[in-house]
Amino acid sequence: EFDDQTLYRSVIGSLLYISTWTRPDISLSVNLLSRHVGKAKEFHWKCIKKLLRYLQHTKSLSLLLEPTHTDIAELCCYTDADWASDKSRRSTSGYIMFLNGCPVFWKVLKQNFVSCSSTEAE
Repeated sequence: EFDDQTLYRSVIGSLLYISTWTRPDISLSVNLLSRHVGKAKEFHWKCIKKLLRYLQHTKSLSLLLEPTHTDIAELCCYTDADWASDKSRRSTSGYIMFLNGCPVFWKVLKQNFVSCSSTEAE
């Protein structure tokens, strides 16, 4: 078990804030790591450190919503889900919405129910 669970919770809280507001690319990783708050192992801490290094090396990435040259805005949405990858057999879903090519809304969550098929999980 990881020695400093308080530190783990604190870093996860910061990562949740970042992934919610500015970095959709880390949402899945943060969601999976946050499932171990209170019972984190050394492996999970190593994953957090790797994620922090990734953020350090990609800090120049930004969200940029540029005006279009037409009166038509393009809205696009992608969704995906795994099937029963968690020990509880609950699936993880995610979606992201783009406005004119810029991510404007995204979420990753563990479903509240057990899906009987990959189609149902989607």
